[in-house]
Amino acid sequence: MGLSRDEVGVRLRYPGSNYKEKYELVKGKDKIEGAQDILTVVRHVASIYLSEEEARPFLDQNSGIYRRLERCKNLNDGKGFKAALKEYSESLFTLQRKGVIAKNLESMRGVPQELVSFILDQVYDRTVAPKVELLAKYENGTDNVYGELLHPFISDIFERTQLTSDMVFVDLGSGVGNVVLQAALEVGCESWGCEMMENACNLADAQKKEFAARCRLWGIAPGKVYLERGDFRKNEPILESLKRADVVLVNNQAFTSQLNDNLVNMFLDLKIGCKIVSLKTFVHDNKLAENDVASSILDVEHLTYPEEYVSWTGAAGTYCISTRK
Repeated sequence: MGLSRDEVGVRLRYPGSNYKEKYELVKGKDKIEGAQDILTVVRHVASIYLSEEEARPFLDQNSGIYRRLERCKNLNDGKGFKAALKEYSESLFTLQRKGVIAKNLESMRGVPQELVSFILDQVYDRTVAPKVELLAKYENGTDNVYGELLHPFISDIFERTQLTSDMVFVDLGSGVGNVVLQAALEVGCESWGCEMMENACNLADAQKKEFAARCRLWGIAPGKVYLERGDFRKNEPILESLKRADVVLVNNQAFTSQLNDNLVNMFLDLKIGCKIVSLKTFVHDNKLAENDVASSILDVEHLTYPEEYVSWTGAAGTYCISTRK
């Protein structure tokens, strides 16, 4: 951005903390576009944490701080960008000192979906994205296959299952923990996950740590997050959490039939009314009803999801929401 090596460092103030995040105004630094990330933070702070009147100096179309930052970014004017960013920091600090941010935070009821997605992306970009190739090391034909359900799909699932902050959510085969973190942030509920692939577990732990730091920066208190390692069929904390669970997610797209049958037996311990969201049904047409445990304990609703909802294909697909009878 027209800056020398020793001028590219900047610090960004957030609404929930006095700690400032360090950025470098260098394109593609650690796979993060610093200037674009800063712009998005400023827009979210002004539009979500401030009233229309309070946000005017930030969002005015002609002379607002956001517009000046955007213009300097497009013109590659690093010095102008840094000057506008300094003004943003000083203005936000003044509002923090006056108690405006704390008062507005107190009146917020939930976290808007666009901020949920952005915070989760910030966490992922700083922990998983630089090491994403580790997730490609899996064995076809086994239960160790990696794939992610994307934010919009998960938000739809939360809405359809009517998950609320006083409930318990469990993700069986939670990968790098994306959905567990989303439930804690978007809904505010107690959120559990269990994963057995070591690389995914290590990245999940890194995400959990970064997630806690991000929530402090944004001034948000999420639900409690618990990430367990190992086989969820044998993990005692997970087996105990399932007894209290209100919503269980199982991305069983690539699970073996043996594992799916094991899961059905685990579902016997679920409380009546618990919702199980899965990519494939546990009730199979080729089984005799009297011998099919799944059909005797689950009411199944078959649904479709639209394009761009999962990581392994851009195509639409089907999933199920089963209710424990």
